[in-house]
Amino acid sequence: MRKVNFTETVLRDANQSLIATRLPYSKFEPILETMDKAGFYSAEVWGGATFDVCLRYLQEDPWERLRKIRAKMPNTKLQMLLRGQNILGYKHYPDDVVRKFVEYSVKNGIDIIRIFDALNDVRNLEVAIDETVKQGAHASGTISYTTSPVHTLENYVKMVKDLKSMGVSSICIKDMAGIMGPKESYDLCAAIKDAVPELPLVVHTHCTTGLAFMTDLKAVEAGADVIDTAISPFSGGTSQPATETLAYALRQLGYQVDLNDKALIEMADFFKGVRADFLKSGTLDPISMATDTQCLNYQIPGGMLSNLISQLKMMNAMDKLDEALAETPKVRKDLGYPPLVTPTSQMVGSQAVQNVLAGERYKVVGKEIKAYCRGEYGRTPAPIDPAIQKKILGDTPLVEGRFADSLEPEFEKTKKELGATAKSDEDVLSYIAFPQVAMAFFKDREAGFPKKEEPKKAAAPAPAPAKAETAPLPAWQGHVYYARVPAPMSNGYTARPIEPFAASYQPPHLVMGNREDCSGVFTVTIDGKPFQVSVERADGPAAPVAAAPVAAAPVAAPAPAAAPVAAAPAPAPAAAPAAAPAPAPAAAPAAGETAVKSPMPGNIFKVECQVGQSVKAGDVLVVLEAMKMEIEVSAPVDGTVKSISAVVGSTVNTDDLLVVLG
Repeated sequence: MRKVNFTETVLRDANQSLIATRLPYSKFEPILETMDKAGFYSAEVWGGATFDVCLRYLQEDPWERLRKIRAKMPNTKLQMLLRGQNILGYKHYPDDVVRKFVEYSVKNGIDIIRIFDALNDVRNLEVAIDETVKQGAHASGTISYTTSPVHTLENYVKMVKDLKSMGVSSICIKDMAGIMGPKESYDLCAAIKDAVPELPLVVHTHCTTGLAFMTDLKAVEAGADVIDTAISPFSGGTSQPATETLAYALRQLGYQVDLNDKALIEMADFFKGVRADFLKSGTLDPISMATDTQCLNYQIPGGMLSNLISQLKMMNAMDKLDEALAETPKVRKDLGYPPLVTPTSQMVGSQAVQNVLAGERYKVVGKEIKAYCRGEYGRTPAPIDPAIQKKILGDTPLVEGRFADSLEPEFEKTKKELGATAKSDEDVLSYIAFPQVAMAFFKDREAGFPKKEEPKKAAAPAPAPAKAETAPLPAWQGHVYYARVPAPMSNGYTARPIEPFAASYQPPHLVMGNREDCSGVFTVTIDGKPFQVSVERADGPAAPVAAAPVAAAPVAAPAPAAAPVAAAPAPAPAAAPAAAPAPAPAAAPAAGETAVKSPMPGNIFKVECQVGQSVKAGDVLVVLEAMKMEIEVSAPVDGTVKSISAVVGSTVNTDDLLVVLG
């Protein structure tokens, strides 16, 4: 009876795929000791996006998080995902940084490092694999699985042989988009086991397309030794297949599965509650939980899809999701068929969104895409479209050879620059990976992680009579009403919050229906959570109003009363809370001047110019951070910087004024 082992992904990839990695340590700490008794071959707990999100959103030190997990799970091998020369970031790092990161990952508790390169360029895996072996840890050499005219069985087998020669302890097939069908799974696994029978074979896939259970069963049939699964409440959709289901199926088929069923039941019960919390908050989006067979066409992996949805929500552009999904395979083809795995998944997804939002393909191009087209990320599987490459790079020279060979050592230099700001070598590594995010984290840590100020609740209106719930509803109450809160409406309505809306939610429309008077208190359900909203006429009775779009604006706490925006002059309304004033739109430049505006929503990362400076067309003026990519905003013409509106750290929307040139 052949044994099949299981790697549990709930703390890393399931978390990343379903809830954009927003699972804090406090949410899962109580179940760690039970997980340690479950009999897993390994638990994937670190790496991928967990590092960035801990610093950026969760106010957690990712290194401390790892140490805490290690202390609670002494009997289970802990596993992480490492992006080769990219480590956990979105660019290539010098060899000394890669080696230090691997060293401290192992020192802090990691046993197995799954090492991959987004382009399957083995040159980008050499240093990470070598250091993992030197540290006495298990290096799992990984294939980023995808399909294209250039991704053939023969090429995958050649890569596996190269990985073996580098000293890996196992081979992993990483099917991040869930597009590997049962026949492809069987054929590839059989070919790999035939080529390197002495190396354990691990299969990682996603349920996005509904193929995962069949894919895993055929992989095991062909000789796979380990499969990645997620405990049932965090399985399915863009995550992995359910641990319990595959354990049951494999036992029925005659395989040995040494999992502790009692521990699995306890885990499932625990994570049901966690899942319910994230559903209630809206972080767990139903879209990420669904089966999407269109992924077989656009090949978007789970983590990329949930992140894409999250970013489009933040941009108030969810209506562009289908267009962005359709644009993704086109961008991928243009760029030489890169597998869609971090960081290329973020790069391709971000570029697809920018192409759609800008209304012109490659009008706005991130710094990372430029680096990719130059060859900084390695050899592309197929040549980049020459016309696209020329549009993006102009006359910029291409990289020859392994890009990391041209990078100067960085660790000791950065450690010296940070001085007392870095409390440990781990802090130095955090800063090198994510400078702006890490520095903000260090400051918050020094201040004791002050709580963010919660928006104040507006006074609730008098409750309706108890019988109102069973009384017949007026005709207009059968309609759905959406109100972006708080915001003055151009059609004469004012929305007043009874409870604040989630800060991330910005509905694009106010639908009032064709009623002469739709004032009243309404219950609006957002992401499964009901909110009461009082809608009041601001100009007295008027003619019926059709549904009209409302311009996007940040959700803010209610501010002192302000006059509403009305379609026509009207008497002043009764005092009512209104939104804090939004930034004024960019003023028209004076004659002979040029306004440089933000091409998309984002944060100001750098200002690369000064007032009075002479610039040439194409010179970088401002760098935005959007969708985790750096977007360079360049001068459209030659000129002199007359004024700068961009402020580092501030948030801007599309068409906000950044710089004026004269």
